[in-house]
Amino acid sequence: MSDSPARVLVVGGTGPTGVPIVNGFLARGDQVAIFHSGAHPATFDGPVEVLLGDARDETDATRVLAGREFDIALCTSGRLRVLARLLAGRTRRLVGVTGQPVYAGTMRPTPQGSVAIPIREDAARQYDASGYTGRVAVGEDQLFEQHAAGDFEAVVVRYPGIYGPRAPLAHEWAVVRRILDGRPFMVMPHDGATYFQRGYCDNVARLMVLAATVPAAAGRAFNAGDEVVLSAREVARVIIDELEADMELIGVPAQWCRGVYPLAEKSTLVLDLSAARHVLGYADVLGPEEATRLTVRWLAEHGGEGLSPAFGGTFDYAGEEAVVAAWRGIERDMASIAAGDRS
Repeated sequence: MSDSPARVLVVGGTGPTGVPIVNGFLARGDQVAIFHSGAHPATFDGPVEVLLGDARDETDATRVLAGREFDIALCTSGRLRVLARLLAGRTRRLVGVTGQPVYAGTMRPTPQGSVAIPIREDAARQYDASGYTGRVAVGEDQLFEQHAAGDFEAVVVRYPGIYGPRAPLAHEWAVVRRILDGRPFMVMPHDGATYFQRGYCDNVARLMVLAATVPAAAGRAFNAGDEVVLSAREVARVIIDELEADMELIGVPAQWCRGVYPLAEKSTLVLDLSAARHVLGYADVLGPEEATRLTVRWLAEHGGEGLSPAFGGTFDYAGEEAVVAAWRGIERDMASIAAGDRS
């Protein structure tokens, strides 16, 4: 890639990783345009051209991108396969965002998961899943086919679970809200033993800028995420400490408390970041504990508006109390059996 200012297109650009991606290019002195719907306004560290339209609609995307050429295009939103066809021959490098669901077997809940970790970029991908997860690998294949055809230099970045300010898929909210509600305890599925790959927004944005600008990245896929993965219990512990709370974490088998803390219900999934480190020169901007603390402060200030319940969890406190009462009874019975009292 040339050291001169680049013409950069970011499709999306206003989400949790989009803003730091844009700011990363502005810091390089590049000229940045964002293509988004306007539904989520954002402020940046410098002037940005705004292209309004629906990146998920082929007709609208065709209109917005007509006659435009870029040195770098990053597709963080929209329909990747459509955007890749529209940008063929009109960008030097295209970075397409997919995600860890592309890997076979990663969507099973605890304790059914059996994926070998850490997961490398050459691990088996899935093509037969329903919905979005069944189309991810097909989109990646198209990008690399276009790379081979000379349409552009293709790079794929596979996102982890994104967290940070303004991230709508906030697993941390399950803990934060309970603290704000003054709860004395929280049910912890499988005692929070799951290690699920998260990625702080600024960390993933840094990796995206490198993927777009490092020459050796062309034609490759890269896992993204924090270099260190905290267990679900450790994430909860950091949150409790940051908010100076006194909340007990009570381990219970996950099948008895589905929905309470979705982060702990996921199967352990850790992505291998060796390629990002060695090829891109990637290193975390912030470690996961500091990043979690920043996220928690933002959530505590802004509340749960706009967050996905599927990630932030359910808040049936009466139900949790019933589960804990039953579990305490089982613990007492097991303690008696272990002590030899079988009466």
